[in-house]
Amino acid sequence: MGFLTPALLAGAALIAVPIVLHLVMRRQPRQLTFPALQFVRNRQEANRRKLNFRHLLLLALRCALIAGFAFALARPTLKGSGLRGKAGAPLAVSLVVDNSLRMQYLHDNQTRQEQATQMAQDLLGKLPEGTEVAVLDLSRSASGFVVDRSTAESRLRNLAPESKPRLLEDAVREAIELVASREDSRQEVFVFTDLNAIVWNETAVASTNEVLAEAPDVRLYLVDVGVAETRNRALGTLELRQQTLRPGEPLHLNVPLEITSPAEVTLAEAPLVELFLVDAQGKDIKRGQQRVEVTEAGSGLVTFELSDLSLGTHQGYVQLPASDPLEVDNRRFFTVEVRPPADVLLLGKDSRDTLFLREALSPSPLNSGTQVDQATVRFRCTTDRFANAAKLALLDYDAVCLLDPPPLSDELWQALADYANQGGGVGLFLGERARASAFNKGFATPLLPGTLKRKSRFETYFRPQRMDHPALAALRPYAESIPWQVFPVFRYWEFGSLAGDTHEVARFANNKPALLVRPVGQGRALTFATSVSDPPNTRGREPWNLLTAPEAAWPFVPLMNQLVGYLAQSDSAPLTYEAGETVSLPLPPNERVSSFVLYRPDGQSLRRTVPPDDDTIRISTTRQLGNYRVSSGGASGQLKRGFSVNVSPDVSHLQRVDSEALLEALPSKQVRLANTLEDVERYVDIGRSGRELFPWLITLVALVWGSEHLLANRFYRETPS
Repeated sequence: MGFLTPALLAGAALIAVPIVLHLVMRRQPRQLTFPALQFVRNRQEANRRKLNFRHLLLLALRCALIAGFAFALARPTLKGSGLRGKAGAPLAVSLVVDNSLRMQYLHDNQTRQEQATQMAQDLLGKLPEGTEVAVLDLSRSASGFVVDRSTAESRLRNLAPESKPRLLEDAVREAIELVASREDSRQEVFVFTDLNAIVWNETAVASTNEVLAEAPDVRLYLVDVGVAETRNRALGTLELRQQTLRPGEPLHLNVPLEITSPAEVTLAEAPLVELFLVDAQGKDIKRGQQRVEVTEAGSGLVTFELSDLSLGTHQGYVQLPASDPLEVDNRRFFTVEVRPPADVLLLGKDSRDTLFLREALSPSPLNSGTQVDQATVRFRCTTDRFANAAKLALLDYDAVCLLDPPPLSDELWQALADYANQGGGVGLFLGERARASAFNKGFATPLLPGTLKRKSRFETYFRPQRMDHPALAALRPYAESIPWQVFPVFRYWEFGSLAGDTHEVARFANNKPALLVRPVGQGRALTFATSVSDPPNTRGREPWNLLTAPEAAWPFVPLMNQLVGYLAQSDSAPLTYEAGETVSLPLPPNERVSSFVLYRPDGQSLRRTVPPDDDTIRISTTRQLGNYRVSSGGASGQLKRGFSVNVSPDVSHLQRVDSEALLEALPSKQVRLANTLEDVERYVDIGRSGRELFPWLITLVALVWGSEHLLANRFYRETPS
């Protein structure tokens, strides 16, 4: 047992007062004359003993009353509350505030971060003078003990939401290690958190246990500022079918929606989602809106499609116009680029080999008077023969397609490999002229997906089981309606072993590989296992397939457009990022710059330089959510690009961890959970000084005082004369 004010124990010496009063105020016996002297003497002895007992009892109560007062005012405490401390030592305190965007959840007209900072400020004001204080949040800035309390208050007031927060467990570890370095101080860490299940996962609990085991004198207080029952509507990660478009190609945008509150799902009116594009002057133009049908599980999906985008970079966003407690996940931003028509080189033995693919990519006018709308032309096709290919400048083309290639010279294969290594796309559409003996060796092997085995005559048809690869993604909405079985494949190439980096994009109905992609340097090589140059009516032999038959035009044309469009992508760098990620924008030769201006979503502009001979712009200052623009060259517009930054989907996950399970997983002797500032103060008082006995002692003193008062009134009651 200890005492907060042991000096007051000296007050127990005041018990001398009732002793003196007792001796002074003793009543003297009255002398009486009785005839029966013996009876009087006996009665006198009995009265004396009774009177002495009452005197002693009253004296004991008065002594106990004074001693009790002194004992209670000395504030005795019981140690062993489970939290270790150093009595009388100065304090070293770390305040950890979760300032992630999830903490912008609004409840009772106050965000969770505002409540956390308010409680932290109130606690800061109650700390004794001389306390060392550190304020930590989820930013990556270095933290330490502040110079004075006003600095800590300023940090709390100016705490901004963090779009790319570090892990809370890392901040807790830093806070514990910081106070543990003050070995001669009482070490306390306060974590203001909403007890989110993603944040307090098994890894975080294990990390906290590990650092607490290394710092046994640290006391950790988890201050819960979360909301027991949350409700939220959130837009998920946008799904763009393609981020790089060609003229006339539509922007296809899938927008997922999640509702976390079951009560919200049963609303009579489906949620509204709006689509906006931002014009060159920064004005938001509404381009569409749709209601979302929500399932019982609280999920929904809405699709937008725009087909009138001009050349250049286009930016916009989709949003939920209705407000809810967490606004930060109600808007998602996107960027797409519409580039000029892709230049495609089609190589064949003669013009008949390239006819079908050329017409599928860039149809010829039906008559000489027909004008082709250049604004909708996606491909500019150039045809040539294999015999002339070695003389061509392949880098002038976005994609090179080989139609039914025969064994080619090592020089041409090497030129094609070099072209792919530098970012080009090579398409191999195998047919009758291919030879396994020639293709499985030499310079052809880096481009092929594996070894050619044999020509199969087993009738089947093209049947892609999945449409998630970029080469086929645009066909996903029509996957169930394309009658591939109507257009059989009679002959195709089978493969032996495939290269380790080869990806099977699609198969035939008999489960044999039909469409394969292999990365080659910065580019890619795509192989189609059957011919697209063989006419449906051949002389003297069976055709390879009926994919090019006139009635097959509608599946053949979009399929070829998607495959060649995939090959013609000059880069695959994303245009949409999460907050805090480093952006990489590859620059084609005609857009190489030495400096550029970055326009941020808040309207501020920053000038940046590009290292010499670097063909990529890299930007790491992406903590603001919204659309960014990159430009160089002034009015001439040598470079005009853009990208978008969105919040992480984890922000929308509001499920809380079970607090009892969390406390069971953490060391009970060092960790306490508080829901209010009063809880914090109570735990802190117990942890610093032990459990006080004052309330119990002062109650006991009151009982003794009452007993003494009653006994004194009876003892000193005057006898009527």
